[in-house]
Amino acid sequence: MRFLILTLASACTPHLVSEREAVTGMTWEAPDNSWDTNVPPSNLRGEGFALGDVPKDFRLVDQHGSEVSLWQFYGSVILLDISTMWCAPCQRIAHHVNDTWEDYRDQGFMYITVLPEDIDGDTVEADDLDEWAGSFGIEAPVLADNEGFGYEVEPQKVWPVLMLIDRKMKVVAERIPATDEAVRMAIESEL
Repeated sequence: MRFLILTLASACTPHLVSEREAVTGMTWEAPDNSWDTNVPPSNLRGEGFALGDVPKDFRLVDQHGSEVSLWQFYGSVILLDISTMWCAPCQRIAHHVNDTWEDYRDQGFMYITVLPEDIDGDTVEADDLDEWAGSFGIEAPVLADNEGFGYEVEPQKVWPVLMLIDRKMKVVAERIPATDEAVRMAIESEL
């Protein structure tokens, strides 16, 4: 019996984990995609989506079939646009996405569109991402939200949600009006 106890005790070796591993269960790893990537600080913690919060990281698939992490853009000013394909105001703002991204990207800006619903209100598929990006000429990341991230941000499903995140990954504007002028004003205030 003593031998059995010693064997079991020796099998239980401690595994030291960082605080991030203890909180999230894993360390952050850069996804394999063609977008610029910056490693976020090891002490970055996702809090929520309110003003001043660090948004929770997500990993969603883009229009190229690659996994994208929100936190890979740490150090950039990020406009997070949560839209649905059936939403008229979302479609209106989508016409400006690529111009906005092109106008500010050299200043450390990223425009990310997250689509939780297709034209019928169903889950977004790869061809939906291609259709959205192609119809509006969007070259910036367009992501399929099949994880329910958008519903966590906006449980009432009032779309679009336009959120500005600063270079330290803090929400600095949580409800930007869905006009090109308002979006550009918010971006310029952070750049």
